[in-house]
Amino acid sequence: MRLTLRPLLLVAFLAAAFCAPAHSQFPDKPIRFILGFAAGGPTDLSVRALAAAGAKQLGQPMVVSNMGGAGGTLAMAELARAPADGYTISMHTSSYKAMTSHTQKLAFDLAEVSTLLGYAEFRHLLFVKADAPWNSYEDLIAYGRANPGALKFGHVGPGTSLQLQGLLFFRSAGVQVTDVPYRGSSEFTNAVLGGHVNAALIDIAGIRALARAGTAKLLVTVTPQRFPDFPDVPTALEKGIQGPELFNPLVGVALRRSTPPERIKRLHDALRRATEDPDFVKALNDIGLKSGYIAPEAFDETVARAEARAVPLLKELKLLPQ
Repeated sequence: MRLTLRPLLLVAFLAAAFCAPAHSQFPDKPIRFILGFAAGGPTDLSVRALAAAGAKQLGQPMVVSNMGGAGGTLAMAELARAPADGYTISMHTSSYKAMTSHTQKLAFDLAEVSTLLGYAEFRHLLFVKADAPWNSYEDLIAYGRANPGALKFGHVGPGTSLQLQGLLFFRSAGVQVTDVPYRGSSEFTNAVLGGHVNAALIDIAGIRALARAGTAKLLVTVTPQRFPDFPDVPTALEKGIQGPELFNPLVGVALRRSTPPERIKRLHDALRRATEDPDFVKALNDIGLKSGYIAPEAFDETVARAEARAVPLLKELKLLPQ
């Protein structure tokens, strides 16, 4: 009896040892990738492109789940409540922590969420309608300085990156403006083209086709470099304006801070490689976003710098909750 049992025990032990690494391999099931915006927009499309590229690296599907509402807060709250096991991650933007989180009373601890990496950047520029009387940045600024409060610019609502960026941009140029909120970028774009407001800041993706068609006129970019598609359009930095570029949202991935380090590394390394995937790069270029890996430390540093500029503006605009 003893002779029969020993080989069986040995076989069972070896089988368990052989199978253990497979069961402990992370991930061994799909990753849930949530985002706080509706399907079809640039952030949603960027997440889906990253999820597709990331799935190749991880060997497991990354299932995108849209949880729009409260400027991204519903998705962040969902992430903060999820198990810290790496199986739930979320898209987040630098503007969420720097701006949006300050305008709401959060029902969760934002410190529970940490940056995994960044992978894209929105790039904003200032435009007017094609037949506007201003043919350059200097023309517009000269008019604004001579007519305080006369210039109106459109944006997507109080406390958003486009509102704060616009206010900081014009103030830095010594111009007093009137800001007009709209419900979305398509609304304020139509308002500019219809002459209801004079100008607006918008991401290149939202105005590129209109500029190429000659319907909109681009005056200045709020980016470190000029756009290759529009090399004649100067940057705000060239005009001596610094600061508004901090409000170009970075797009990244967040997860629970207490996720095991080895799982954080696995996700980080896989998604970093995903940012180099040719299909991902092409998808983001088609959207109009600047793609590329952003280290979590660099992402958080940008958030901190934007936050330092944004919070005083939010306080002045009485947008901080009482």
